[in-house]
Amino acid sequence: VNYGRISPHLKRAVIVTEDAAFWDHGGVDFQQLKESMEVNLERMEFERGASTITQQLAKNLFLKPERTLSRKAQEAVLALWLEQNFSKDEILQLYLNRVYFGSGATGIEKAAQAYYQKSATDLSLMEAATLAGVLKAPSNLSPATHPDAAAARANLVINAMIETGYISRDEADSAINSPANVVASDYV
Repeated sequence: VNYGRISPHLKRAVIVTEDAAFWDHGGVDFQQLKESMEVNLERMEFERGASTITQQLAKNLFLKPERTLSRKAQEAVLALWLEQNFSKDEILQLYLNRVYFGSGATGIEKAAQAYYQKSATDLSLMEAATLAGVLKAPSNLSPATHPDAAAARANLVINAMIETGYISRDEADSAINSPANVVASDYV
């Protein structure tokens, strides 16, 4: 789906949940990386990640899903390359068209069709927040199979959108009062 045809609500919701500094970094968020490393070292486990949207795209396009430091370094180098060769809009478009949204739906258009039987252009604020929330754990946050978990995560996304100024409290209240109801489809 072309960038201009993706719901602005979805773009904002994904940025808030996946990479709040997306517009400000050059592919790697070094501040977030530093903070994650400190937390992980303190707890002696790798529980907190620091991948940007660009790094996630690099991983999805070019790398295997293994969790090693060398793969993470490759991901960072590729993210820097992507940022040098593509605009932020192009990176977000590529990401949204390739990321997995659960229930067999890869890419935002398939996800919008699978869950709501509509185009990615026409997603409501709550539908967009729900789909953005799915990205954290597609199997466990699918609105088709785990509606309560998906709704709770969507509310967190809505609140993050308020905190970042993407939406007003009135818009949030309206969205929360208009739940995203999954429509049965061939995918779900």
